[in-house]
Amino acid sequence: MTVWILEPRDPIIFRDGRPFGDPGARAASLSFPFPSTIAGGVRTRAGLDAQGNFQKGKISEVKQIAIKGPFLVELAETGSIQNWLMPAPMDLVILNNDSNNETTVNIKKLVPIDMPEDSFTDLQTNLSLVGMTKADPSKTHKFAPRFWYWKKLEEWLNNAQDKLDVNLSALGHKGPSLDIRTHVSILNESQTAREGALFQTQGLEFTYQKQADKKLANLTRLALAVQTEANLREGVAMLGGERRIVSWQKNNNSVSFASCPNEIKQRILKTKACRVLLLTPGYFKNICQPEYLITPYKTLTAQIKAIRVERPQVISGWDFETNKPKATRRLAPAGTVFFLKFDEKTTNEKELENWVDKIWLSSVSDDEQSRLDSFGLAVLGTWSGKNEIMEVK
Repeated sequence: MTVWILEPRDPIIFRDGRPFGDPGARAASLSFPFPSTIAGGVRTRAGLDAQGNFQKGKISEVKQIAIKGPFLVELAETGSIQNWLMPAPMDLVILNNDSNNETTVNIKKLVPIDMPEDSFTDLQTNLSLVGMTKADPSKTHKFAPRFWYWKKLEEWLNNAQDKLDVNLSALGHKGPSLDIRTHVSILNESQTAREGALFQTQGLEFTYQKQADKKLANLTRLALAVQTEANLREGVAMLGGERRIVSWQKNNNSVSFASCPNEIKQRILKTKACRVLLLTPGYFKNICQPEYLITPYKTLTAQIKAIRVERPQVISGWDFETNKPKATRRLAPAGTVFFLKFDEKTTNEKELENWVDKIWLSSVSDDEQSRLDSFGLAVLGTWSGKNEIMEVK
């Protein structure tokens, strides 16, 4: 697949679905685009004719175009990708350390735990609870990064463990910043403001500035990256709400994380267990039984032992093919972690290795269109396959 870089020229708006037609309304942006938004941009661009007009007869064809992403990337001065960033994993908490130093933090892993005796829960499934094995009175850090550098995430996937005095800026950062602008409609004849036509937009500014560096000249360029086999043209196009301009550029460098690192794969084969981390929001009819993820692959039998997930994201949209609103769906947010265990007696090592290669950086949502849209893009991490004991004083 070819990697394409989408760099917004202006603050870009990925609408959150709230109405934007009344005086004084605000067009708010999501903190990061849904995969379907970028998939729509890719498919629209793939369906253009020589004059730049979309060919409606190609709707069915372009809907079959698959993407992977979007990913957040940092760009070098040359416009090439310098760093890849991924959503922060949910199987951890970032806490203030004893020194209350905002630049360093403590990381505590979250794992499936066995309940202490004489304890109860309202969890109505066979899933285990996920939490810390030992209580920690420290407060969560206010500025935990929303995005991690890939190298740091790879380390976490390979070996999740408690860490003390971790440099916060080395982990990652918050990603695009929010840019708020107030607008007014102008009358052509008088060049004065139209009465009642005041509105506000909240867009994402794709730049990043370190807290310790206040020089505007040292801003880091951010962009979106997406993988696709579609035949696209470089250039500029409109994307998102208010038709903001985005530059489309082909990236000639290969993706370093295109396949599962061998060390992670070997540990999964040894323990016959793994963590599945979602890099994009995923769609599941029943999150406790994700059909595509645990469907037997030949003789493999997988079981979900625990899930670390937060409140769902709700998505809808407008279907330009049918000219009707899309059905509302609830998505498991990016960063969600599934703890998966394979049957030790029946698991064939070669088939498990094939499963690892198949799942790594592929979409694991329940339905095919969601997978083509890159909902539920997954990578794998190691796990012992055994619940840990919660310490009780």
